[in-house]
Amino acid sequence: MSDFWVGNFRVDVSRAQIIVKDDIVSLEPRVLKVLLTLAKTPGEVVTHETLLESVWPNVVVAPNAVQRCIGQLRKALGDDAKQQKMIATHPKVGYSLIAKVQWPEIAPSVETPPVNSRQITRNQKQWSLVIISMCVCLLTLMLYFLPVEKSSLPISRITPITSTDEKEYYPNFSPDGRYLVFNRYVGVCENELWAKDLLENREFRLTKNSGFYGPADWSPDGNQLAFSSVSGCDSDPQTKQCSNISALSFLLAKTKPQVPREILACDQHNYGAINWLANNHIAYIDSYDRKGIVKSLDINSGEITLLYTDQKYIAQALIYSDRNKKLAITVHDQMQNTSLIIFNTETNTKELVELNVPVKYSDFLWWDPTWHPLKDTLLASAENSLFEIDMAGEFVEYPVTSVKDIYNAVYHPDGNKIVAVMGGVDYDIEEYNLQLNDAVDGDTSPLLAGIAPEISIKKHQTIHHSTVMDYQAKYQPHTANISFVSDRSGEQQIWFTQNEQLKQLSHFETNTHINSYVWSLDGQSLALTIKGKLQLLTLDGQAQLITTSFKILDVYQWVDNQEVLLSIIEQASDDNQNQQRKTVLFNINTGEHEVIFQGFSHWAQLDNDKSLYYTDWDKALHLYKDNKSTIFKPTADTVFSSGFMFKDDKLVLLGQGKVWRYQFEQKVLTSIEILSKAKRIASLSDIDYANKRVLFSVFKNARKDLVMFQR
Repeated sequence: MSDFWVGNFRVDVSRAQIIVKDDIVSLEPRVLKVLLTLAKTPGEVVTHETLLESVWPNVVVAPNAVQRCIGQLRKALGDDAKQQKMIATHPKVGYSLIAKVQWPEIAPSVETPPVNSRQITRNQKQWSLVIISMCVCLLTLMLYFLPVEKSSLPISRITPITSTDEKEYYPNFSPDGRYLVFNRYVGVCENELWAKDLLENREFRLTKNSGFYGPADWSPDGNQLAFSSVSGCDSDPQTKQCSNISALSFLLAKTKPQVPREILACDQHNYGAINWLANNHIAYIDSYDRKGIVKSLDINSGEITLLYTDQKYIAQALIYSDRNKKLAITVHDQMQNTSLIIFNTETNTKELVELNVPVKYSDFLWWDPTWHPLKDTLLASAENSLFEIDMAGEFVEYPVTSVKDIYNAVYHPDGNKIVAVMGGVDYDIEEYNLQLNDAVDGDTSPLLAGIAPEISIKKHQTIHHSTVMDYQAKYQPHTANISFVSDRSGEQQIWFTQNEQLKQLSHFETNTHINSYVWSLDGQSLALTIKGKLQLLTLDGQAQLITTSFKILDVYQWVDNQEVLLSIIEQASDDNQNQQRKTVLFNINTGEHEVIFQGFSHWAQLDNDKSLYYTDWDKALHLYKDNKSTIFKPTADTVFSSGFMFKDDKLVLLGQGKVWRYQFEQKVLTSIEILSKAKRIASLSDIDYANKRVLFSVFKNARKDLVMFQR
């Protein structure tokens, strides 16, 4: 059958694909048949009975089979059940394809007289043999000199596995490949464990109650699942949460959702990266105090064994291969160097493999690979590419041009298929009004010490909404203008809103990740960190690269007219191989820098006295003064979730669904209620006391679906 068009979408019938511009969506055979049935009579209602007879003749199917196919078609055609611009629903009757359908005109064929083989002369036969021989020789030479393909990973088609309005993460195949377990998010920090029977094309929920479950791993016999578990959003915000290890019976959950059983209580530790070694042994990462230690648990006896620890490295991901009895442990040091530890569970030996990450992904710090089921290679993903990693740490990249973001890629047990998460996250910038009691807030009288000023956050507005990530919003000094980072143009760029008019301020190259940026004190330029470099950006969009002898991780603060506070990685003067992480004051004009603090800092700020406040791995607030680091006592009992800043001689932080501020002269720590949006706030972006306003990055939506990549 010929290809045809539905609106602007071309339907490639032979390949079972829908194509628009550079996007390709593969369809299941039944879904394609539903589309073909609707396209035969565009605009007319096709009943449920007709669809069932056309697509599933003489087959008994689930009642929602047609509805599921329509849902996948709507997703492929950019339609939804509310708008119904492509496919219309006729309740209790059927569906109609209301988009314009165009079938190609087939030109009449021209008959060609048959060729009589007797008309071919002997000379023609001889020349044909010569040409064929030459082609064979040429082809042999080409095959001999062509390089051997390192892998057969390239993909020929993509098939959707899920098609709901929820977000799916962390797919994992059962040992026999029939079932796929995954996490389905039903809230910002709340999910359920689900499974899909790939043979019967049927989904079912595994956990009776929603919670905050980590990725699930199968026991070798396929009868159990183990995963981390922590309370969700509604738990006590004053309590530091930790992750337990839980499990459930898959055999029971197939018939009825189950309540997971706890097999190891966290007791202030955090357990993650759960991997089943044997039917009664589990490996996991204990990230207590951010040390990232790999341990194993005997479920029957409760005995815990240390498998791997190294003071130089922190374990961040873990994956086990039953075929070679090895754990691949992803580790990183404080200099952001990522490596693999290949740990043999039979011999207890380990091997360090340094990852040779491609240059354009040098800013990508989270590599969480999975083993190939049949050979000693690993599979990873970043942005719109899949990667194979060999045991020498070398990467082979396979871009998937029709996809924007790929996560959590895993092999099917046969090694020929890959399931991954595909989709993006939508963050909006929201501005709230501050309701301040000015008399109390501005009074520094000792009589008011310990009195909380009346303050709250009320009425808000969204700043230039988009369907992609908008974040890191900041007020331009001395104006009402706002800058922010967005990938609405396809790449991360700085955008600028002035007098409610929005424009793209930067035009950086592709694969750019803006780690952080700050405004100059006069509001005429910005300093940004991109790929380990410092860039200056002016209001007319001109960018200037500042050359340094060290790698720059973050720009924390613009301190005065010429100096910025930076987080850097610098080679030690006495050892070219030894790297040191430092917080420095860098003079943009002279290129000189002054070391303020040597060691790791997650975020840092200087106060007016040049005392340094910083957060460590535990994100507790530290004060570094007179060459001594201590916990900042006024905030010691408060749990913070993101960065902080100094504004108008006040320390401002976000945590526990509130904005906190510490007033140094009064020595008072007060909180600002955020009210209804607290659970959806991802980070505090900026605060402007003079104009009584505050900016947040707020989680709006996400589209995460499971897809199958096949060769």
